[in-house]
Amino acid sequence: MFLVTGTDTGVGKTYFTSCAVEFLRSKGKEAVGFKPVESGCSDGCQDADLLSEVSEVKLSPVYSLKLPLAPAVAAEIEGVEISVGEIVDAILRLSKEFRLLFIEGAGGLMVPITWDFNYLDLAKAISAEVVVVALNRLGVINHTLLTVKMCELSGIKVRGVVLNSFKDFDESFKTNFDSLSRLLDVPVSPFFSKADISKVLKDFSIS
Repeated sequence: MFLVTGTDTGVGKTYFTSCAVEFLRSKGKEAVGFKPVESGCSDGCQDADLLSEVSEVKLSPVYSLKLPLAPAVAAEIEGVEISVGEIVDAILRLSKEFRLLFIEGAGGLMVPITWDFNYLDLAKAISAEVVVVALNRLGVINHTLLTVKMCELSGIKVRGVVLNSFKDFDESFKTNFDSLSRLLDVPVSPFFSKADISKVLKDFSIS
């Protein structure tokens, strides 16, 4: 079971997760993607819908929130009381049914699901390993090192860092992969397009 987290919002978590699930299922693996809490669902939950499509099974969020804010913030404004136990139970049920379960978070590890429970806490509660998705642009070194360090300090294994490189944002695009590879003790895999997913998963020993 893997928690897919990001170094920020909008770094490509859903795209990576959908590509991974689709590829693994094409190889006959029991893989699904599940986003237990999704905000910004005023016109449907787009991330959850995409993951359901590639998973070939309808997996609706435990909590769908309308406002595009951190779950704890959106829930408070919308008058929704989030039960952490309900989220954990849903994930553990799925983990018994599917061998490869990818749980997509919202934003980064420290994003609050409730005011006293974040995605780092969720990873610990479900005993998940973490896959970090990072956008290849200036600032990614610090953001990625902080994310990986938080996992290490919490005793959570990082399976690898996906360096989302779909676009050449700035000069650091050419050097970030080498820098992160030198600074981290976990695999770093560049992800330019869907065609790279096989290599990324191989780098992370996910099969």
